[in-house]
Amino acid sequence: MPRSLPVLVVDDTEICRMGTALMLDQLGFKCEVAHNGFDALDLFKQGKYAAVIMDYEMKGMTGAECTNEIRRLESTNGCRLPVIGMTSNDSLEVRAKCLSCGMDAVLPKDCRTKDLLDILEPLLLQGLRT
Repeated sequence: MPRSLPVLVVDDTEICRMGTALMLDQLGFKCEVAHNGFDALDLFKQGKYAAVIMDYEMKGMTGAECTNEIRRLESTNGCRLPVIGMTSNDSLEVRAKCLSCGMDAVLPKDCRTKDLLDILEPLLLQGLRT
């Protein structure tokens, strides 16, 4: 699988954006960042990403709202971009909310690089096959 694929990282906290982007960079992915859900949607509409890593709890537009909008926009073109939610709240309720809004997987913000790759790689491979 080509790891040079572009991935969008969306988080309203700079340290979290930087940490996730660093993990992806270390894995060889091309990484861009968005500071909030509104910026993420603008970038998503350019159609150049293989996946999105989305903070669940953001100010203005939550990760759930942004993912819902991504899924709505995708419904017109038949594509489905992998969206992985990241959250500092590891409750089952928050995980269920992430999945119900259309996220494909959920990881804690303090996950290891290997954990991110173990979730991201199969989703990307599935997308390349369809």
